[in-house]
This record gives sequence, structure tokens and C-alpha cells, in this order.
Amino acid sequence: MSHKYSITGFILFGFAALQMQSQTRILSINTDSNLQTAQSVSFIHETPASEVGASRNPAMPDAFGAGTAPNVPNAIAQNDKPICGITHLVRCVQDLGEDDKGIFTSPVRLQPKDVYWLAPLGAATGLAFAYDTDAAQAVSGDTNRANTANKIADFGSFYATGAEAAGLYFFGLAQKNPKLAETGRLAAEAVIDSGTVTLAIKLLSNRQRPLQGNQQGSFWADGASHWEWDSSFPSDHATASMALARVIAGEYPRWYVVVPAYGFAEAISIFRILASQHFPSDIVVGQAIGSLTGTYVLNHRASDRLGKESRTGRLLGSLHPIINARSHMLGAAMEIPLGY
Repeated sequence: MSHKYSITGFILFGFAALQMQSQTRILSINTDSNLQTAQSVSFIHETPASEVGASRNPAMPDAFGAGTAPNVPNAIAQNDKPICGITHLVRCVQDLGEDDKGIFTSPVRLQPKDVYWLAPLGAATGLAFAYDTDAAQAVSGDTNRANTANKIADFGSFYATGAEAAGLYFFGLAQKNPKLAETGRLAAEAVIDSGTVTLAIKLLSNRQRPLQGNQQGSFWADGASHWEWDSSFPSDHATASMALARVIAGEYPRWYVVVPAYGFAEAISIFRILASQHFPSDIVVGQAIGSLTGTYVLNHRASDRLGKESRTGRLLGSLHPIINARSHMLGAAMEIPLGY
């Protein structure tokens, strides 16, 4: 039984490492008469510039302390564009609509270089599916443990993470800390966005939970005669907690913030498995959605990231495959300009 726990832990740890790897982002600049904003044309997981050692705005605080930021969450943004906040709720709704449009249409903008993150994600998901039943059986049978794990995991639910994000936002406002208020605002936005994606996939997958039916996690086991609004795949707890963690870690890229943030998300996911509420594959895909959604929100809304491309992203963008059929050589070349 111990090796089954190890396999489950390895899958979760491996995907956590994947989430922290830098991936490329391609920017397209949309210009209107008032504002020029950088928008990602590919829904890709990446580490923004501030997370890979690039120079940060000196006005930004490095931790959860007070600091002077270039914008106030409830003030007027650049060129008189309002920023989502308690005094601009209409803008919040508009931002969510724009997010949904960008996220749900992102698959049509996938490019060959996206294989750098799609391949590891596909491998992790496939491995998780292979051990779903074994992992579920390994943790079943202990009612007390399942009840305890379920109560702990409730701190990572959609509603709990939304409340936690709102708490950060209002605490930032009370402390006159624009950076912290922005973190809470973007975290709440990411949680809502990820919840929309998760709900859509749940309705399409209609998967049974570990203790339902034949306990094999069947998809559409009863056909269209039984439709679950809250099916097992993917885990909304894993999605929401990872979306929250991704934004916090992205806004404060310091190890003493990043480790607890991602540690919280991983703990929530593990407890959902121990509570016999989800299979490992539910967790892996849920965390992927949360991480990608959180990154999307950071790239489009964070005040110190708009228009920036990560150093790793630029390097990966210069990576080109080398194929020589005559010599049977397969490799890759990367252009690194002097002074990079």
C-alpha cells in the first residue's frame, strides 16, 4: 500500500515542479486611442519577468509590507481607464468576460512550441489516470481519516479561496498597500475564472467520484440519464487553491511566500484524495487549470507585468529544432544575443 501513496505523491510533486517552470509567452499589442495593453495570444503557463530575476519596479514592495505602487486598486488606471475594485464593479464584470473569452478561445492559438508544457502535462495526466483506481483503493476504508481530510480541504474550496482572496484585497485597502490589494483582487479574479472553466469540464466529463458506482471513476457511466453538476473531474478544490497560490506567488516571488502558497495548494489536493473525493487525475488537471488561469490573469492584469516577456520566454522563443536526415542527427539550436 505504501508504494501507492508514493506514486500519488510523486505525481503531485512532479506537477508542482512543472508549474514553476518558465514557459514562453507570445505577445500581441492591441492599441486603441486611450490605452496600449499587452495581451497573451497563447494560454500558456510561464513565470513572468519578475520571477526570473528581471528588474522589478523599485516602487513595488518585496513582501507583504507597505509600499508605494504605481496604481491604487480603486483609483483610475492609466489614461483614465478604471481598474476593477469595490468602487468599479462593472469593470470587474467586464474583466471576467474578457478573461473567459481569452481562456476559452486559447486552444485555437496553440503553437508547435507549446509542446514544451503540453507534453509534460499530458504525461503527468496519463500517469495519473493509470493509477487512479489503485490510489483511490489505497486511501479508502478509513472513515475518520476521510472526514478529517474533508474538513481540512474545505479551506481550499471555491468559496473559501474566494473569501481568502477578498480578505487579502480588503486588508490591503485597510493598510493602504496597493500591491497587496491588487494581489487579492487578481486572486479572486483567477479563482472565479478557473471555476468557470472547471464547471464547464465537469459538465462535459460527468465522472463518478471514487466512492460512486463501481468506484472506477467512469465517465458518463449512466449515459445521459444521470448528469452531475459537481462531477469528479476535475477537482474544483485543486483548481481554486492553485489559482489563488499562483497569483500570490506571482505577485510576491520570494521563497518565503512561494513555498507556503504552493504548499497550501498541494496540501488541499492531497487531502481531497485522502477524503476519497477525487482521483489523482482529477487533481492534476485541476491544478493545471488553476495554474494556467492564474498566470493568464497575472499577464493581463498585474500592473508590473503588462507588456513584459520573461527572459526564459525569449530564450525559448529563439529555440529552433535541427534535423539532418543524412546524418540521422536530431537536435536544437538556441540564439543568445550578446548582452542578454
